[in-house]
Amino acid sequence: MNEPTQAQWGDPDNHAAVSAALNNGLQERSIGVFARWWQLETWLRELAYVELRARYGKTWEASVSRSAGRQSQDAAFTHMEGADSRNPLAYLDYSQLLDVMSENWDLFGYALVEKRSWEGRQEDLKRIRHRIGHMRVPHPDDLSRLEQTLRDLERGAFIAQASYNRRDLLWEQHDPVTDAWLHQNHDDAQRLVEHARRNYDTKLVLQFSRRPWAKGQEVGDNAPGILWHADFLMRGRTIDPVELWHDYATDNVRPLLMHLVANDPWHIGFTFSAADPGMEIADAIGRAFDSVLTLSRPAPFDDSALNEDWGARARAVDHRILHNTGWNTLSDTTVPVSTFGAGSVVRQAPSW
Repeated sequence: MNEPTQAQWGDPDNHAAVSAALNNGLQERSIGVFARWWQLETWLRELAYVELRARYGKTWEASVSRSAGRQSQDAAFTHMEGADSRNPLAYLDYSQLLDVMSENWDLFGYALVEKRSWEGRQEDLKRIRHRIGHMRVPHPDDLSRLEQTLRDLERGAFIAQASYNRRDLLWEQHDPVTDAWLHQNHDDAQRLVEHARRNYDTKLVLQFSRRPWAKGQEVGDNAPGILWHADFLMRGRTIDPVELWHDYATDNVRPLLMHLVANDPWHIGFTFSAADPGMEIADAIGRAFDSVLTLSRPAPFDDSALNEDWGARARAVDHRILHNTGWNTLSDTTVPVSTFGAGSVVRQAPSW
């Protein structure tokens, strides 16, 4: 049996665990099947979060209330919290996740396959999930079935992530967020924008994006399907995403926060759903701005090793912190690209 090398598994503990399991009867194919299932279910949960949050704003959890019991039970074990402990989608069974997506098909259909085809293959996929959950030997076709599903989802995954990064700016808009920060009519904007530029070499870039199902939605107050992106670009300064996340000044920001986009130590972004009231978002941007300036520090002279540790720490805090994902990087121009690496490649950005 070919044992994995330590380099393949990242650290000595992982290497020892996988090697021991393989030596005691774990089939290599089982690892592959689990890995592909992890890609599938993790992607569907990410997609569900983005679209539900974009549609319903801060009340999005009402659409997944069936997970509340399990989540409240898990909350008692505070010593075992993980990055997704506060994500109600992480407590849904796969069947329940499918139900949520079916009930909101207008939000998800663009990213999946034709509805009857999607629903028709779920019995086979559930059997695979059942075998994984009960530690059973995989069927010889399990891996190929999963990889075919991932190939079928490749185009939709590209659209979902690229649309998140298809940003625009409308100076002529007169919604509360634009008035507050682009026209600088908010007290915090008047206090912070020039102060940040002159004294911290930090710039706020405010843009919006539109979810694929919201093509006709105008940018404005209470606008489901529109996302506001407030990005802070720093020169010669860095910020710790863990410290930023837990800062008391962001306590009133987190309930409105869809994502904290942690691209690198010099660039941090806040994503909000325009389904929420515009003035609340405008106020939250001001509080976030204050936190960024307060917590940012001069960058070390040699910051070559900073980014790797920074990203690992960011990912471990909360499911809403994005680092090194397609949501961070994928755009119309990042082709050819494969989200899942299952044999399908998007070579030209599709229209949507």
